[in-house]
Amino acid sequence: MNYLVIVAIALVTFITRIINLDSIPIFTDEAIYIRWAQIGLADPAHRFISLTDGKQPLFTWLMYPFLRIFLDPLVAGRFVSVLAGVFASVGIYILGRKLFDKKIGIICAVLYIITPFVYVYDRLALMDSLLAALSIWSLYLAIHLVQKPRLDIALLLGITAGLGMLTKSSAQFALILLPVSLVLFHWKNTDRSIRLFKWIAGIILSIFIAQLMYNLLRLSPWFYIIEQKNHVFILSFNEFFKQPFQYFFSNLSGMTIMLLQYLTIPLIVIILIGFISGIFQRDKKIVLLFFWFLIPFLILAGFGKIIFPRFMLFMVMPLLVIAADFIGMLLKHSQKYKWILPLIIVSLTYPLYVTVTLMVAPVDASIPHVDRNQLFDDWPSGFGVKSVIAYLQEKSEKGKIVVGTEGTFGLNPAVYEIYLGRNPNVEIHGYWPVSKVPEELLEASNNYPTYLIFKEKQEIPSDWSLRLLASYRRGKGNTYLYFYQVNPMSGLTN
Repeated sequence: MNYLVIVAIALVTFITRIINLDSIPIFTDEAIYIRWAQIGLADPAHRFISLTDGKQPLFTWLMYPFLRIFLDPLVAGRFVSVLAGVFASVGIYILGRKLFDKKIGIICAVLYIITPFVYVYDRLALMDSLLAALSIWSLYLAIHLVQKPRLDIALLLGITAGLGMLTKSSAQFALILLPVSLVLFHWKNTDRSIRLFKWIAGIILSIFIAQLMYNLLRLSPWFYIIEQKNHVFILSFNEFFKQPFQYFFSNLSGMTIMLLQYLTIPLIVIILIGFISGIFQRDKKIVLLFFWFLIPFLILAGFGKIIFPRFMLFMVMPLLVIAADFIGMLLKHSQKYKWILPLIIVSLTYPLYVTVTLMVAPVDASIPHVDRNQLFDDWPSGFGVKSVIAYLQEKSEKGKIVVGTEGTFGLNPAVYEIYLGRNPNVEIHGYWPVSKVPEELLEASNNYPTYLIFKEKQEIPSDWSLRLLASYRRGKGNTYLYFYQVNPMSGLTN
């Protein structure tokens, strides 16, 4: 029966994630990761290419088989996150079942499936969904290890944490938080000294395995860039101790607002009441789950220089279990109090509504402003690129064309390299900044159809030697992708 439940959860998660998978246009980070995966797949010498930007490579490695299966590289990249979402939903079911019971496990999975925060990232070619999945399983194995210390559990925990560290640096919290799991240790048992020794030995082994896996990245000469890139987003210890509260309160406010928007207020209320109820009942499981969220949340608030909502995705997984436990407790009284079931349904209607909107009309969904800009309304969004690529593909069938992009890293030129990079008739050049039409493009325009694509610049001087072919508004914002043809300087026509 448990296997049937797991299969049902996996199937529902997969279906909800795969529907309209390409409805959100590709955005800049996705373009980068997919392009890295293409390069690494084509040349094994570049399997560590993501390290050139300080990003761990596991997510791009997992794209390799799907780039061979799917015609659309964007679908291939996002399919990794879809599968990660399936892995996570099964994991959170098993976690809820272990801590509480099967019913709570099912509610955990339902909450995972309908929560907008989770749904968005399970459908983007980003590493955060994979990190969240591995974090759930790391938490499950950490609980298993502290309750029944065993060699096989320690090995699995080390491997899971190691895979997380090959995905993203914040996976280190899976190891940092291991002492918190001691709240579930059976201190009153007579064999506690032996079990504590076994637990300590187990976590030492887990940490060793995780670090061994992570240090495989030292095979690349670019390994050192990871730390450099991390400090673009977080303070070093020296910076933090000079001004410990430099960002803390503003980050705390901003992060809380993001959670309110992404988890939705009804679900936040359920989580808070569930936590308070757990505290009054002295439920150690609730304490463990809450601190598994709170510690990384506060550390990010204290150390974060630049924060995006996705940085918190892995942290909120334990909160969904707290919410599920409280809903389960309410359901026990639903026969006596008939209003409980309708109240739960009404409370979950709004998060479900936002999730369904993300599925069928994502640009209309209510999500945090910073993610709206990235995915829909500002220059990181790929609105219009499909049309531009289709146009360029058609023109290239008649002969060589030259394409210039505003930008040398990111959406431009990566998205055009993803779809047109193997086309021998397409020559792509990136430029930054573009303060005039590049001479290289002006010269090329005398011999070939030549194009220039702007992602950020919104005011294009009318005296530039360009002819506007199309402009594409991004989402509901006031920025546009501008697609120009470069006018030939010699008077030759294309």
